[in-house]
Amino acid sequence: MISLAERRPMNHAYILHGSLKAGNGGGFEFEPGVERSTVAKLARHMLSEDELAALPSCPKVLLRAHFQEKRIPEVFGFLRGTIFFTPAMRAYLEELEPGVHSFFPIDLHSTMKIDGRTEHGEHYLLLHPPVVDCLVISETDFWKGYGIEGWIQGEDGQGGGGLSPPENQKCTLRREDVAGRHLWLTKVGSSYTEYTCSDRFWDGVRDKLMIWSPHTRCNLK
Repeated sequence: MISLAERRPMNHAYILHGSLKAGNGGGFEFEPGVERSTVAKLARHMLSEDELAALPSCPKVLLRAHFQEKRIPEVFGFLRGTIFFTPAMRAYLEELEPGVHSFFPIDLHSTMKIDGRTEHGEHYLLLHPPVVDCLVISETDFWKGYGIEGWIQGEDGQGGGGLSPPENQKCTLRREDVAGRHLWLTKVGSSYTEYTCSDRFWDGVRDKLMIWSPHTRCNLK
């Protein structure tokens, strides 16, 4: 378990970005099949409790994968959608944030051998990460520019838009809104969210083979 000494206050956060380190995670499918509309809603964290309950119990999921290091990464999938966790990664996040996150257990198989096998046992889909409206707009770079002006220019003048993609662009979050959090979706605009994590979470996973890498280091205000 994580000691009290390790539960230090957050000094900064990271907007997470897709990494080529883990290679191409490929697609996946349920066996027996699940309707495409249900899978699409699952990928967008839009399944209702009733729809989730209607899914098969610990279904077989067939993965079409090409990982550079020929083993299952600790985290893989699609950055803006379906995210898979190994049991060890789920346990780590649960230590940091007990009872905060929801996971759906699956029985993971692959169409080709990974680490010499095609059966990989129980893994987990991350469901409904917390969405936190914590962005300090006036102190953040957006696709269309910095601060309020960049924000207003986004989304065809309706306000919003994505964060500026280059690394080391400025990002500021409200400390009071993210205190005690370790993995969440930062609300950026009406149609944008960004996976964000605490420095404590990143310190524990940075050496793992995974789809994530720090995109922007966010200051806390």
